[in-house]
Amino acid sequence: MMKTFGVVTLVSVVAVAAAPAPPAREPVSFSTMKSTQEFADCFAKIQDRHAVPWWFVSKESGGTFSNAGASSVGRPYLLLINDRAGRREILLQNAGSMGPEAKAVTQCI
Repeated sequence: MMKTFGVVTLVSVVAVAAAPAPPAREPVSFSTMKSTQEFADCFAKIQDRHAVPWWFVSKESGGTFSNAGASSVGRPYLLLINDRAGRREILLQNAGSMGPEAKAVTQCI
């Protein structure tokens, strides 16, 4: 009985590991002349207005927004903000170019 359970468990693990992953979405790029703080404040306000989970980690030359870790999120987005010679380059990963995160970025740039 225990051996059968082990074989069934092993087969289940292999089947899950072999399942095709959803295709990765291409990152979407934006840029803005706004400061990281101005952009981050705007994006956070829109996220709050829509009552969606988010977090932000500031760094010396930009920061990162995401909703990773939220229980209601199946595929978290990453929004990377990088300071580049007086402007901010913004890279949105794991989100559609017409999705709510991209629309929020567009409103804030």
